[in-house]
Amino acid sequence: MTLLQSHSLRAFVRVATGISLAVLAACASPPSRFYTLGSEGGSTAADRTVSPAILIDMRPVTVPSAVARSQIVVQVSASQVKVLEDDRWASPLADEIRNAMLAAVSLQSGAADVHGMARADNVAVYDVSIDVRRFETWPGSHVLIDVVWTVRPSNSQETMICHSVVSRSVSAGYDAIVDGHRQALQRIATQITQGIREPVKTPTVHLGRQAATRSMSCPTMVEAETRIDAPVSGVAQ
Repeated sequence: MTLLQSHSLRAFVRVATGISLAVLAACASPPSRFYTLGSEGGSTAADRTVSPAILIDMRPVTVPSAVARSQIVVQVSASQVKVLEDDRWASPLADEIRNAMLAAVSLQSGAADVHGMARADNVAVYDVSIDVRRFETWPGSHVLIDVVWTVRPSNSQETMICHSVVSRSVSAGYDAIVDGHRQALQRIATQITQGIREPVKTPTVHLGRQAATRSMSCPTMVEAETRIDAPVSGVAQ
């Protein structure tokens, strides 16, 4: 064997070894699991075949920066969290929440979302904003969602700003965690749906920078694991 052939053989062995190690490492890595908060109630496409009585503009949802990532974040303690590298949301968490809420509100109310579409001046559209203040996951214990949500008719000075805190007990396992968050979002969606339909009750006037804003009363829905406060004033939009 010549010197050149010897060098070529050693180079080939090094390359082959590197490829083998890479393949073994890939095989040893656990597969990523992806979860969605999508409603179990099915698509709302069927509802949109009928002209809806309600039009809504579901704005992009805001979430805390600590959970605004593809990985699921769980609480270890009140001051410590753990980022799960192999358990991820199917899409950004803010999009997951918006899609789940939109599907639930549309299904419950028969409303159609016109976000990003042209509006007719004489058609009322309910602008819905959702600001998630807390999105907590305690494995084997509970999940908690703390939300400030706003409903504002486009053809009125009336506005509804409400604060909902929903908690659900969950068993061990990430499927149970995701289902708990899904149930909590469904509950908040029910509150928002009632808020869209709620008549004006004992309105109060808040002087804004440009015009007076009339505040509508939030729906009264209280249960063991749900709290809704009404109204919330001075909430940044």
